[in-house]
Amino acid sequence: MTTPATQLPDDPDAAVAMLLDPPFVRDPYPVASRLRNMAPVHRTDRGFWLVSDAVSVEQLYRSPTMRIGFGAARLDQDPQFADSPSLQLFKRMLPFMDPPDHTRIRRVLAPYFTPRVMAGLRHYAEDLVDRLLDRLAANGGGDLVYDFANDIPVAVVCHLLGGVGEEDQVQCRNWAEGLVEGVHPECTDEMQRKADAAAIAFGAYAERIIAGKDGSGDDLVSCLVREHRRGNLDMQELVGTVTTLIGAAFHNTRNHIASGIYELLRHPDQLALLRSDPDLVPQASEELLRYDPPVQMTIPRIATTDVVMGEVTIGSGELVAGLISGANRDPARYADPDRLDIRRGDGGSISFASGIHSCLGIVMARLETRIAIERFVQRFPSARLIDESPEIEPSAQPLTRGYKQIRIAL
Repeated sequence: MTTPATQLPDDPDAAVAMLLDPPFVRDPYPVASRLRNMAPVHRTDRGFWLVSDAVSVEQLYRSPTMRIGFGAARLDQDPQFADSPSLQLFKRMLPFMDPPDHTRIRRVLAPYFTPRVMAGLRHYAEDLVDRLLDRLAANGGGDLVYDFANDIPVAVVCHLLGGVGEEDQVQCRNWAEGLVEGVHPECTDEMQRKADAAAIAFGAYAERIIAGKDGSGDDLVSCLVREHRRGNLDMQELVGTVTTLIGAAFHNTRNHIASGIYELLRHPDQLALLRSDPDLVPQASEELLRYDPPVQMTIPRIATTDVVMGEVTIGSGELVAGLISGANRDPARYADPDRLDIRRGDGGSISFASGIHSCLGIVMARLETRIAIERFVQRFPSARLIDESPEIEPSAQPLTRGYKQIRIAL
């Protein structure tokens, strides 16, 4: 349900509160657009800047003076940093690193995530998706989130990694959910405890996988063990990398697949268009990612010098986050941005980021999503939603967005 215009705030900090504080607004996009229109570069009353127009978010992605600075920022703000297993793990995870460590580790990983390598996963992914669709068909429907999308991304990345059995994948998903709690822009003590518990268990599991490899195999963990022996990764970085690859592969791709199919079922004209022209699947996937991105906000960056964004100067040392939900609906970038249009020709979403922190697994995520959407759409022409307004998963918000369940009938 769209937030009525009469309920939209007239004050930027009130808009921020609607987006960042529970109970979260169900439809964040009108609120994000109102904030973007009022103050596209805004210093919130919480002590950090929030930018919400496309130009500023892309500047945040690409500016060399905007560093992730996750460890340093949390260390300044949180006296318990040194005792937090999750924050210590984040320091060793690629998405939270700055150069030169980020450059070094990304250079190690990049050869294993090329289009050619990912193409080698296609048959496995197609087989997996078909088996999950068989299960839905046998049951006459089910839940798009937990009966379908949930089982795709972790299985694919664990197949690439090697050594992660199917029986362990449910636990890996639970740990990934726990870790996400620790990267919210406003992390409560309870969220931090959940993230710390997940970090301890997930880190120990990664260590066991690594210990079981002698470096002679061609799976990704064996390759990373060899990189460790060459001195390209220390042991903490190796553990952080394995947990990153499993955790990051799961949450966002699952939500993108489930939400994407949900939006197609809500927009029968677009669904019919896609069924009549399967070649539109790549374009449709990008448009669905723009229209309802699973990641709503960026990881906060820290300005290392004074930075001019829009008409505002942000001071050195200040934290800045990007509101992807606002940038993806920016009329300066997209024509008629609140309309789902799988033939859209004004560029894809900015949800995968850009610059040095562009998503390393972008080819894998696109492969999984396109296979899942194409095969579902072609196989189930009579699929329909049982619940037109499924409940949003509250634990994901406000950093990410997904549904608790999306029930369908076939």
